[in-house]
Formats: sequence, structure tokens, C-alpha cells
Amino acid sequence: MFSTAHIIFIIISLILTITGTMICKKSNASVHSLIKICFFIALICEFIKIFTVIDIVPIVETVVENGNIIYKETGRFSPYIKAEHMPFELCSYQIIFLFLAIVIKNEVWKKRIYSLIYATALIGGVLAIFLSSIPLDFDTTSKFLLSIRAWEFYIYHSMIIVIAIVIARDKQNYIRFGDIRWTCIILMFLDILSLYLNSIFSVPIYDNGRLAGLQYAVNYFSSYNNPLGIVLDTKEKYLMYIILRFVLALVIIVIIYLPFLKNKRFSRENEGG
Repeated sequence: MFSTAHIIFIIISLILTITGTMICKKSNASVHSLIKICFFIALICEFIKIFTVIDIVPIVETVVENGNIIYKETGRFSPYIKAEHMPFELCSYQIIFLFLAIVIKNEVWKKRIYSLIYATALIGGVLAIFLSSIPLDFDTTSKFLLSIRAWEFYIYHSMIIVIAIVIARDKQNYIRFGDIRWTCIILMFLDILSLYLNSIFSVPIYDNGRLAGLQYAVNYFSSYNNPLGIVLDTKEKYLMYIILRFVLALVIIVIIYLPFLKNKRFSRENEGG
């Protein structure tokens, strides 16, 4: 983390974000039109990601020879994407959020989705650019800087930060501090969903019917493995981590909504409660 190439990409992302924001401001295009553009860019980035991370792997069968387990190739092959590349992280969900912002006609829910995109894209985009695990995939600066996957990653996250800023600056659909409620509710639902997804995509090992451990584990939403280095070897420690994580997330969300504390454009009837 924070290798030379990573720092270069952080600077590039900052330039892309500033440039993109200025272009959006000068274009005078509506937020709805810009969201459509971002949605198609997001789809392109996702397709690029798929074709850069997908592997063609042999299909094997498990056989026992001389008391040893051997994985014998069958001569057949299949494309395979590792679980950590599945679109179940917060930033990946932006594709769904952008799509919903395009197709939803109900003004109350459209406004809530706009607010959700603002909060999650801004927080997720910034964290991804600075704390990305992408640098760990490359052993040299040149490989990192020349990687299509790396460019796609930082362009995508710069883009979602730009659309978050555009939504925040829009005067017709501006955000209120009260929108924090639905943002937190939806995020809590996605957080709970990640716990199930982490178990579904992890590979358990059983010994005589007893769960011995995991051979392979994923970590959507940082639900278990954490950047704090805390060893979560008991349920009590895990619960404390979840509480700490929730409080920290809530504080960050409140902070980014503070600029909208005075926005009271819509009446309670128009807000839908």
C-alpha cells in the first residue's frame, strides 16, 4: 500500500475527479443525464474488470492414489471469476444505484437514491482509492502503471466521486440532512446481506462432519477481516468490531451530510414521511 505507483494513481484520480467535476459544471447537463452517462461508463468498467480478472482453468476430479488426494485434469476447461471479484462491494453496487436512479419515476424514492449514491459513492470511492488492495496484485511499478485493471479501477472510482459531487451541488434535487435516515437503513440491509454472501462464497473444510475451518474466505464490506489488525477469534470480539465499525460509519455519514443541515426544500408530505 502507498507504493510509488499507488501514489501516482492517487494523484491521477485526484486530477480525474477535479477535471470531471469541472466538465460537468460547465456542460450544464442535468443530473439525470450525467447519471445515465456514468451508468454506461460503469458498465464498460465492469466488463473490462471481468475480462481482466477472469481465468480459464481446467476442470479437475478428485482421485486417491497411494493414499494421497490428487486433482486430476479431465481435459475440459471453464472460465472462472474468483469470489472477491464479484460485484458485492459497496462501490460495485453503484451500478445498481445508478440504474435505479434512471428508471425510478417516483420522485420521493428517486431523491432517496440520489442521496444514497452521494453518500456511498463519496465514501466508498475515496476509501477505495486510498486503501485499495489492487497494489498488492503487482510486484513492480511498471506492471501496476501499465495494467488495464488498475486504470479501470481508478477511473471508475474517480467517476463515482464525481457523480457524488455533482449530486451534492445540484440545486433542483439537493440533499437534506434528513435523507441520512434512508441511507443508513439501506446500508444496514446491505451490510447484513454481506454476512450471508461472505459465508456463501467462502469454502468450508469439514473433519468428520465438524466444521474445522475455512480454506478460502471472502470479505465483502470488510465484514470480518479488518484494516485495524484486530484478531477476531471470538464472537465477543466480533460483536465489538461490528459495533465499532457501525459507529465509525455513522460518524462519517453524519459528517458528509452536515453541509445539508439547512436544506428544507420539501415538505413532510412531499417527503413521504
